[in-house]
Amino acid sequence: MLERVVIINDEAVASGGAAALALLSARLLHEASIQITYLTGDNGAGFPLQDDNVEVAGLGSQPLLKLPVYKRIVNGAYNKAAHEAIKHYIEHKDTPGTVYHVHAWAQILSPSIFSALKPVHSRLVISAHDFTLVCPNGSYANFNTNSVCSLTPLSAQCLGSNCDKRRYADKLWRFSRSWLRTRLLDMSKSQCTIASIHPMMNAWLERGGIPIERIRTVLNPVKPFAHRRIAAENNSDIFFIGRLEFEKGADIAAEAARIVGRRLRIVGDGAFRQELLQRYPEVIWEGWKTHEEINELLQGARFVVMPSRLPEPFGLVAHESLQSGLPVIAFKSAFIANEAQDLGCGIVAEASDAESLAAAFAEMDSDDRVKSMSIAAFALSPGLANTPQSWRDELIELYNECLISEKQLDVRPMPGSTPELRLSHRSI
Repeated sequence: MLERVVIINDEAVASGGAAALALLSARLLHEASIQITYLTGDNGAGFPLQDDNVEVAGLGSQPLLKLPVYKRIVNGAYNKAAHEAIKHYIEHKDTPGTVYHVHAWAQILSPSIFSALKPVHSRLVISAHDFTLVCPNGSYANFNTNSVCSLTPLSAQCLGSNCDKRRYADKLWRFSRSWLRTRLLDMSKSQCTIASIHPMMNAWLERGGIPIERIRTVLNPVKPFAHRRIAAENNSDIFFIGRLEFEKGADIAAEAARIVGRRLRIVGDGAFRQELLQRYPEVIWEGWKTHEEINELLQGARFVVMPSRLPEPFGLVAHESLQSGLPVIAFKSAFIANEAQDLGCGIVAEASDAESLAAAFAEMDSDDRVKSMSIAAFALSPGLANTPQSWRDELIELYNECLISEKQLDVRPMPGSTPELRLSHRSI
C-alpha cells in the first residue's frame, strides 16, 4: 500500500517546468491524503505547500551557474552531499510503502543521487521532462548546426560531435557526467521506471539505452488559458509565448511575420530579447505575464507559433493555447505540432526556417479555415494531455505498480527509528 512519496528535485520553487510539476504533484498528492516528503537541492525556502504534515528537507546548495567554476565542475558531476543526504534518508526513514520520484537533478543534485537510490530502484520513478537522462546536452540537438541530432548518445560519434551551445570543453564535461550517470545507475539493468511526458519521446529514450519496457508515458497536466473558445477567426495577431533564448526561435517567428506582413506579439523574456527587438523593432514585446493576463492578451490572437530549434517533447504553451481554441504552427520537431495537424487544429511547417514558417502563416489568411481549426482545437485537443486530477491519478497508479513490483523482490528489514536528516531542513 502506498504510504509516502518522496519527491526529489533541484529546487523548492517553480523556477522551470520540471520544478513546477514537482511542486504541483506535491500539492495534489497531499490533497489525496498521501504523505509527502520533498527533498530539494536548495535550502527549501519558498516551498509553497504550508502544512505541518509535509516534510521539506533542503541541502542548502545553489544552481551550478551560481557556483565558482571549480565547484561547478565537481558538484555538477558528483554532489557528494546530495548522495549522502539521500542515502541517510533511505537508511533511516524508508519503508516498503515509500516510492521515490526524481524530477530535475542536473542543476544541483547531480548524478550522485542515482547511486544513493540504488537500494530502492524498484520503487524509483524518474521523470524524463526532457532528454537529460540520455543526451549529454539534454536536448538531442546540435547547437552549432541548429539541427536535431540523430547520433546515439555516448557513442564515439557523440563524443566527437561539437554540439554544445557554449564550447567543446563543456560538451566533454557533459559527456563525462552522462557516462558517470550510466555507471551509478545502469538503467538497462535497473528496475526503476522512467516516466516520459509524451509517447513520441520513448523511442528517443530507448536510443539512449533505456529499455522500452521500463518507460511509462504520463502526459503532463494542462490548464488552458481560456475556458471559452477564443474566436481566432476574428483576430489578426500572431503570438509567441516563452523564454527569449536563441534555441526557442523567436527570431524565426519575427522574420516570418515580417514576410507575411502580420504583427507578432511576444509574451516572455530572456537573454535574447535586446538583440531580437533591435533586429525586429516592429515586434510588440509584452514581457512576462500571469496565466490570467495571457488569457486577456490572447483574446486578440489568430494563432500561436512555437518555432523552437530544439525538439519539444511536450510544449505546454501549445497545449494551453490549443485548449483555448487557438491553432498552433510549429516545426516537426515539436511533438504536439504533429498531433495538432492530425486533428486539424495545427500546421507543421515544411522546414525549420523563416520561409517555410511564413508559408504556414499565409495558410491562416482564410477566416473560414481558422474558425474550423479553432473549433477543432477547443473540442479535440484536451485529449492530448491530462488534467491535473487525471495526472495525479495516473501518478498514484504508477506508484502502486512500483510497489507491486517491489513485492516480487527481496526487501531488507527497515529500522523503526526515524532520526533527523543530515540536511539543513524544516518541516512545514
